Amino acid sequence: MHPRNPYRTPPDFKELALKFPEFRKHAKQKLTGKIEIDFKDAAAVRALSTVLLKRDFNLDVELPPDRLVPTLPLRLNYLLWVEDLLQLVNPASEQIVHGIDIGTGACCIYPILAARMKGWHFTATEADETNYKCSLETLEHNSLQSHITIVKVTAESMLHGNIDTNRKYDFTMCNPPFFDSDSFGPKSRSDKRPLPMCPKSGGSASTTEIAVKGGEVKFIENLIKECQEFKSCVRMFTTMLGHKSSLAPIILLLKEAGASSWSETEFCQGRTTRWGLAWTFCDNLTVPKLPQIRPKNNGKGPPPLNYVISAERWSNKGDLSVACVLMKILELLNSLKVMEIRKIKDKKDKKAIEFVARENTWSNQRRKQREEKRNSDQACEQPESKRAKIDGCPLELQKDQNFCLKGLLFLEETNTESIQLQMYWIEGGSGRESINQILQYMKNHLFEK
Repeated sequence: MHPRNPYRTPPDFKELALKFPEFRKHAKQKLTGKIEIDFKDAAAVRALSTVLLKRDFNLDVELPPDRLVPTLPLRLNYLLWVEDLLQLVNPASEQIVHGIDIGTGACCIYPILAARMKGWHFTATEADETNYKCSLETLEHNSLQSHITIVKVTAESMLHGNIDTNRKYDFTMCNPPFFDSDSFGPKSRSDKRPLPMCPKSGGSASTTEIAVKGGEVKFIENLIKECQEFKSCVRMFTTMLGHKSSLAPIILLLKEAGASSWSETEFCQGRTTRWGLAWTFCDNLTVPKLPQIRPKNNGKGPPPLNYVISAERWSNKGDLSVACVLMKILELLNSLKVMEIRKIKDKKDKKAIEFVARENTWSNQRRKQREEKRNSDQACEQPESKRAKIDGCPLELQKDQNFCLKGLLFLEETNTESIQLQMYWIEGGSGRESINQILQYMKNHLFEK
């Protein structure tokens, strides 16, 4: 997540529930006391976005129930990246920033955030009648008409006929429909399978907001063709992309169109990743390539757990080398059976593996062994007919199908007397506690045995 994104620290749902009744009705308390919402419930995500806009930006917004819900962390990541680009290509002493938002959506989200946070000016276009009316109401409720102009357009045109060509614009923004309308929708024989949702959280949206003929690549191809007509009045064009696979064909289109410079980035927020692309046709302008926003630990979890493997702890186990230590660790992890392991770094003094566990087989080993023995004894005592039922019980019914832990293990030689072990939680399981349990298992059965 962008360093200046205020939601790097997640909002306190308990605080929001106490302050906003409209959010409180969607909040649920877990047995642990933690307050959460169902992110698959569009109404809950809609309530979260509206109360955060009110609390953090003093923006009064009403979102229609049948349109895409703007999630703020992602929108801010995109907006802050554009700001970073502008700071490098536009000195602060230059005139007021003026951008174009192509397809502004149900509440004009990018323009109202930029106007409130930065004082920027926007020309926003919208083809959907419901979105257009809602965006106009949003501007009126928040007195932002002096900063933002909304233009009702046709779906066939993105820039042509929609902007004042006598004005100089600093950039464009665009959040195109991600899916191809030709391959979008019910696929089953009964034709009753529900439409896919985008995004998965808060999936309330109209089809035109999330699907277009040819998908996002074709959409941006059409935008690039129009961009060439406006290169004298627009300095930089940008777009968000929903699929990483779209980057390569779109960059090829930019090369063929004669773009003088372009830059890409990655927007990471929770488990959702999107991509950003910026380009220009101005020969005197270079779009800077900014460092990736994703932090070193991939933005998917807390800092790693650290453990030092000393020569004393490793005595009688072989050479104190990264290769030897990793070999012993792999033997131990493979004994857990449910581990899937993949090497991602293999150097003499540094090695790393990524692992996936489908079941927790490392904690409470003694208790599990006792239970297995007891179950085995009970099965032997059962009549033949009942024993057949027990033996025939599907294995998946005995396991937690929802358990799936993904982690990273990193080994580095610090000196001749010790090796540094780091373990990262990436996703799933019981969070960082699962990684801690695996580390403790390795301590008990390998390092401190």
